Amino acid sequence: MPAPPADIESVAEIFISLGLIRHAAHAAEGDQPTAEEIWLPADAKTSVHWIEDELLDVSYIVVRGVNAAALAESIRSEIPMDDIPQLQSRVIADRDSDALIDTLYRTAVVASSKYDPQAFALLRWGLNDPDPLIRRVSLVAVSITGWERFIPVLDEISKQDLVGEVRDQAARVRDGLKLGAENL
Repeated sequence: MPAPPADIESVAEIFISLGLIRHAAHAAEGDQPTAEEIWLPADAKTSVHWIEDELLDVSYIVVRGVNAAALAESIRSEIPMDDIPQLQSRVIADRDSDALIDTLYRTAVVASSKYDPQAFALLRWGLNDPDPLIRRVSLVAVSITGWERFIPVLDEISKQDLVGEVRDQAARVRDGLKLGAENL
C-alpha cells in the first residue's frame, strides 16, 4: 500500500517510467465504492491495479499475473510503501481519531493477503480502545482480514463490551468470520 500522500497522478508517472501502459479505468459510481485503473506491461502477462476505496478512504496497488512478484518489487523500489511496523509507529505517535481510523483501515488492507502477528496485535489493540468509534472501526478492519484467529476475541467483545452497538457489530463480524471459515 502506497504511503500517504500517494495519488494516481504521482503513481502514474512511476508506472509509465516502469514501462506500464494504462489499459482501463473504472470510476466509482452507484453502489460500487471503488475506482480502479489497470496498467499492463508490454507482454500483458501481468497487471497492476490502482484501487481507490472510497468506503475505507484508502488507495492501494494489487499486482497479478506471471511476473507479479518481480513487478511488485520494482514498484516497491520506486514508491514509498506502508508496512505494519510503520503503521504501528503511527498509532503509538498519534491519538487523533482520524489518524487512528486511517491507520486501522490501512493495516487491514496491508495485512489482508496473509496472517501477520504484528497486524493482529495492532487490530486487537484497536478492539480494546477506550473510544467506541475506534473499536467499531477496528471491527470493520478485522472483517477485512478474514482471520479466524479473531473469533475468540470477537466472542468476548460480543458478550462484554459496554456499548451495545459494539457488542452487536462484534457478533456480526464473528459470525461472518465463522461462515467464511466454513466455506473454505
